[in-house]
Amino acid sequence: MIHRFLTDAARKALTDAVEDVEAQSSAEVVVAVRPSSGSYLHADLLAGIAAAVACLVGLLFSPWPFGLVWFVVDPVLLGALVGFLVSRLPAVRRGLTRPGVRRRRVLEAARATFVEKRVHATSGRTGLLVYISLLEREAVVLHDVGIDILATSDGWQRACEDLAESVRRGDDGVAVAARVRALGDRLAPAFARSADDVDELANEVDR
Repeated sequence: MIHRFLTDAARKALTDAVEDVEAQSSAEVVVAVRPSSGSYLHADLLAGIAAAVACLVGLLFSPWPFGLVWFVVDPVLLGALVGFLVSRLPAVRRGLTRPGVRRRRVLEAARATFVEKRVHATSGRTGLLVYISLLEREAVVLHDVGIDILATSDGWQRACEDLAESVRRGDDGVAVAARVRALGDRLAPAFARSADDVDELANEVDR
């Protein structure tokens, strides 16, 4: 999944977008891409249990006779198989999880990444994390306190929502990179890059 999104072209486009944003503003940008932001074992179990129950009902009402042992073996085997298959199908796992749960897990993982990658520790407190989680098709933009003054503006919120919507649509990494670059247009007027600005965080995509 992550390899389909983060092709060589996408990785370069995202890195170039970060460099472009930092070239026109004092923001320090980190882009993190994750296959998922949590365990979705519950989805596998739900699908497996549903398949097992359906199998059991089919055996009970079948016009053909079955030995008693198959009323145990067949539901267990089918349930395990379906659960395993669902664990390999991101779209099904996403569909079996409430949107609010998906969003909460992505936000929690984004906040942890914000601290782990020290986005909060830049000298000007202008760190910015773009966190993309592919299974959930969610994107979160987190900023440090130095960017608070901009974060409530309509233009900034619209730019962040455009980025999130691009990820929800399943756009590829190159298309999402254009949305990352658009953040720079909002940052530049309020946070002009100084002549002695130092690049404090890695520009390459974190994965």
